[in-house]
Amino acid sequence: MNMRNIFLTAVALVVLGCGKTNSEEPIAPKEGSYTGTVSVVYNGSTFDNDNIQVDFKPAADGKTASIVLNQIRFVPTMPVTVDVTIPDVTVQADDKEIVLSCARVVPLAMGGEYPRYTVTDLKGKIVGNEMTFSLNFGDSPTSFRGTK
Repeated sequence: MNMRNIFLTAVALVVLGCGKTNSEEPIAPKEGSYTGTVSVVYNGSTFDNDNIQVDFKPAADGKTASIVLNQIRFVPTMPVTVDVTIPDVTVQADDKEIVLSCARVVPLAMGGEYPRYTVTDLKGKIVGNEMTFSLNFGDSPTSFRGTK
């Protein structure tokens, strides 16, 4: 190869490199269902609810979402399962993950609000096909880890 071809190849590589745009756009929050384990600390012990479906439902603007825990029992002696909705979760997305947070919100279940079990300190994320979060339902530390 002569010097002219080497020079033209180098110039072409530089031009191609400069033409690239930054493709690191935020991930768009999308509705999805995750199946995993909800763990609740009860009487000093951890009570695991396996194979729980958790639905992620972002608002149209993508800035907030609801998280729905389906058919959950929070203590081993709970006679029925319930669906619990955590509304108004803040959603912040970047190019790698969706971060979930909520300082305080009253959850919804069985057609109404449940202030006795106010959700506090919700922190979580969605990375790829995995969702994780932790929070307090009233005085009960609770966490979830699941996949789509």
